[in-house]
Amino acid sequence: MVSSEESFRFAPIPILIEDWYPLKQWVDGIKAAGVTDLAAFLDEHPDVIEQLRLRHSFVDANDATIELFGASSRDEFFDAARSLLPASRPSNAQVLQAIFDGAKSCQGERVLKTFDGRTIPIVWRCSLPEEDDKYRRLHFYAFDVTEYKQNSDRLQALRAEMAHTARISLVGQLAASVLHEVSQPLSSTLLSIDAAISWIDRSEPNIAEASSALQAAARWATKTSEVSQKLRTFIMRAPVRPAMNSANEIVEAVLFFLGPELAAKGIRIMKTIDPHLEVFADRIQIQQVLGNLLANGLHAIEGSPSDMRRELSVAVHATDPDFVQFEVGDTGAGISSSISTSLFDAFCSSKSEGMGLGLTISKAIVEAHGGRIWVTDSNPSGTTFCFTIPVENSRRSL
Repeated sequence: MVSSEESFRFAPIPILIEDWYPLKQWVDGIKAAGVTDLAAFLDEHPDVIEQLRLRHSFVDANDATIELFGASSRDEFFDAARSLLPASRPSNAQVLQAIFDGAKSCQGERVLKTFDGRTIPIVWRCSLPEEDDKYRRLHFYAFDVTEYKQNSDRLQALRAEMAHTARISLVGQLAASVLHEVSQPLSSTLLSIDAAISWIDRSEPNIAEASSALQAAARWATKTSEVSQKLRTFIMRAPVRPAMNSANEIVEAVLFFLGPELAAKGIRIMKTIDPHLEVFADRIQIQQVLGNLLANGLHAIEGSPSDMRRELSVAVHATDPDFVQFEVGDTGAGISSSISTSLFDAFCSSKSEGMGLGLTISKAIVEAHGGRIWVTDSNPSGTTFCFTIPVENSRRSL
């Protein structure tokens, strides 16, 4: 018959026994002192986790744990346990919060470092006893998720590449459409101008023919303008369906699609959003504006030196009783002064491959909703775009 000691020692899952009794006493103490929000308390006292770790100790480890860390013996592992498993605010706070809440179990993630320098991502789980004395031997079960993380990272990279390919395809289709529509009137304009020059350059200029050619060129130029306006209207004036929408949900939907590409490129997203804010807007069109600004920020960061901070920020807050302000910031190298005054003009782009329509379309969408869009700041450390959207149905018809 297998003893409980043998079951623990030879279990195929890494199990680490730790003494959390002093920490349980500490949690009970701050609750008795009137602390009701542990997370806020830890934020106000950032050194607490390190201090509490000094009261904590490792009791035992099974063979699978020793193998996981690559230790040659149990003694070697325990001699280095504190350096291998230093205080971790996210991980330790999860256990403390579960104890504080009176939960029956807790779990989390952290990355372990082995004796040979490898890093291993794990998911850990622990059951919490009712009796205080049993906190002297808390069992932490570890599950190596290296393969899962690798597959997940590959999937994220694939999704990011697919999203990027889809956007490139869409831009290509739009570019082909624009070229198809305007190439004929532009060619005719140039031919008419060439004809006018030819009539004027003769030894005896034919002013009447030259004038007629220039009039034809003017008609073709007008035709080009009309075609461009129709394309602009087609792009910008999709059917508008304004309704009350959660600002937070609009942002989250955009980040859901862009998230994989941002993660694959190592760009962190920082959000500051009031979850209660609502806007009266066409959800799809506002997502188009946000998506364009975030994509521009992504490209700005990619074009910056590799040692710069790679971060995009999204903030949403109420500016007054009538409008909600969206802010999108990046840590790119800023906008060139040569185009800063014409950013929202059609076909103005800082990217050699860009068509310069994104910000023009965004401006039209925002203004159609009764808001405005602008650059609030741009310098070598980054750029921030802002736009406002009304919080309720305005008198203006969308």
